[in-house]
Order: sequence, then C-alpha cells, then structure tokens
Amino acid sequence: MTSVPDGPICVIGAGIAGAAAAFHLVEAGAREVVIVDAAGPLGGTTPAGAGFVARFGADHNRRLGGCTVPLQDYGLAFYRRLHEEGADLEFAHNGNVVLALTTGELDRLATGILGHPEVRDGTRRLGRDEVAEAMLGAVDPAAVAGGVLMPEAIQLTTALAQRELLDRLDATGVEFRWDTPVTRVKTTDGAVVGVETDDGMIEATTVVMAAGGWNAALLASVDRRLPLVPMVATRFVSEAAGLSPQTPTVQCPELHLWLRELHGAFSWGGSFAYRLVSALSAEGLEFGYERPVSQTLIDAQYAEQETIAEVFPALSGLPNVESIQGTPVYTVDGGLYIGEVPEIDGLWALAGDSESGITHGPGMGKLVSQLILGDEPFANPAPFRLDRVDPAAYPDEAALVAAMAEDRIADAANRV
Repeated sequence: MTSVPDGPICVIGAGIAGAAAAFHLVEAGAREVVIVDAAGPLGGTTPAGAGFVARFGADHNRRLGGCTVPLQDYGLAFYRRLHEEGADLEFAHNGNVVLALTTGELDRLATGILGHPEVRDGTRRLGRDEVAEAMLGAVDPAAVAGGVLMPEAIQLTTALAQRELLDRLDATGVEFRWDTPVTRVKTTDGAVVGVETDDGMIEATTVVMAAGGWNAALLASVDRRLPLVPMVATRFVSEAAGLSPQTPTVQCPELHLWLRELHGAFSWGGSFAYRLVSALSAEGLEFGYERPVSQTLIDAQYAEQETIAEVFPALSGLPNVESIQGTPVYTVDGGLYIGEVPEIDGLWALAGDSESGITHGPGMGKLVSQLILGDEPFANPAPFRLDRVDPAAYPDEAALVAAMAEDRIADAANRV
C-alpha cells in the first residue's frame, strides 16, 4: 500500500531521471515536492541525448543485462502514452537497425539479439539489400553486410520529453529551484534531513539524487562512493539531407556510431568523440553546471565524418548546423543504480545512466518512487542496488577503466 513519506521530498537534478522520479511521486500522491537543479531548465545532459528507446537489454552483446528489459518496456509505453495524450515529442515508431559491415559482425549481432530469451516478435536479421530497403536509401548496400531490425524501437527529441515532464510537474504545483547548486546532503543520526545549497538549506526527509555527473560529489558529502566514470559525449545535427521521417534509428558497433533522422537531417555521434571528463579537465577544459563545449571532441567527430559517409553517402561533405555535448556517466558493470544509499534513511540515488538515460529515465523514476512509497515494484530492484559493487575494489578512475577492458567506452576512455 502506498505510504507517502512524512515531510518534504527533494529531488536533486531536473534531467529525465530526476523529472521522472518527481513525476511518479506526485502521480502516486506526494504533494510536498521540490526539484533543485544547479543549472537552468534544460541546461543539463538530457537534451544532448540521441533520443533512442528500445529493448536494448534483450541482447547478449550489451552489458545492460536482461534485468533492464522491464524498464525499457516501461519507457516505450510511457513515451507512447505522452505522445497519444498530445505531447509534442517528435515521436516516431520506426524501429532500430543494428548495422554490420562484415559477415562476422552480422553473425555476432544476430546471435546476441535473436538468441536472447526476451527477443521481441518481429525482430529479424536483414541482408544488405534489406538494410537498404529498411533505411529508405540512406545506406549504401555495397558498404554493409546486413543488420538486425529491432521493430519495437521508437525515437523522440530528448529536450521535448524533458520539457513535457517539467511542464506537467509545474502544473501540479511542484516547486523548482533553478540555478541552485547543492553543496551537500545533510543527515542527522543516520537519516537525511535536507540539502544545503548556495542559496540556503532545503529541509527534506526524503532526498533523491539524480544529478548525473554531480552525484559523486553529493555522495562524498555523506562519505559514500559509487564506482562511476563521467565522460563527455558529442552529437552533431547536419544540414537537411532529404532523409525520410520514416528512417529507422541506427547503431553500428564497428563504426562506434549511432545515427538517426531529425527534420530530414542526420543527428549522429559516437564514441570516437567521447572522452573522460578527467582527461579534458587536465587539458584545461572548465566544467560548470551547464553542458560542456569541447572543441577537441568536435574536431574528433568531424575527422570521422567521411568514414561514416562511406556507409551513409548523403553525409559526405554535409555541414554541421548544431553540436551539443553532454556528460553521461558510466558504471563499471554496465548496469544502472536505483536504490537507497546504504545506512542512510531517506537518501536515494539514480545514477550511472551509461548513455541510456532517455531509455531508462521513466522506469528509473517509477521504480525509485515505488521503493520510496513502499509499493510493489514493477521490476526486480535487486540488480540495481547501490551496494552490488564494492567501491574499494576500484580505488581510482584508472582501476575502473581497466575493469571495463574491451568495452567501447573503455576504448574511448583510453583514447588520447
């Protein structure tokens, strides 16, 4: 039975995960909710996301694990609900193609996806000509071996989804504190009592930390730590290229690429233009609470454009009209953190989006809300516990990256 906590609830972070947590808490009956964010509205990482949502956990090739599939199913249903209620998300249900350039890679992808026990009906292997047909002419069939179609996948514009949740929360009377950095979480006798900010104390008996790259500092303020690796990622939007609005989203592991259609243009990026926050900081890039701007990574993405254009010919020489960067945070085991901070009553964390915040944000928010309110959880919370990994096993970032060996993000982290 739902039991709304006594006293106010504070959510730190207004990105998709924090907004979803607040949304589900309010929907379940919580009324005294405040959202505090160090930046302004839409100032964080969420708008930098590509906007892919699919059952990515139903794939033996990925580190997320099958435990995440219920969250992905919930995200698919959640965004469809918003779309059907009239929200402008630039929503499209075009499927996702996981692209292979070689027959060996195609075999690997097909084995991992089609052999998964939770594979969705309609998922199928595509030959090169079938890829060209599915991609509505955007792919040169001579450059690929084939792919795997994930038919359930949807796409949306991440900033619009975040804005929709914030608007709905505002309409319910939720209090927002923008441009208000939290300096520490305050506890008394093993229980949270509020958060201290640059603008004073916010009293709360329940606190949800959903602050992305700033979660580490918040945890440190209560002498706790999670093994997390923050990176900067880059997304380009090209000039209009005549792409069909029915074009599926694309992932290509061999090119370290994700790509989709947006207003007839390419919206694309990949781990070739990702780098550790610590490495960029060492080079002099200053990080505030707004999204970073790294020219190093912008140049790195431009350097890959013609290689990508060998598969997507319309991208060749096409100018970029927008670049946007964010700071996704990766976990050492590829999983998500959703749960109560050990030994501190009332303190909860949503952390380690591992570049999948828009997919999992609604489900993360719903699950943490259910745990806070004592409701039956819609997904097994055990795999997401904060204590599943021992932080002492990873004394520094180098140990974390070493443990992620052969993962594409570890490759990006080691890139000079």
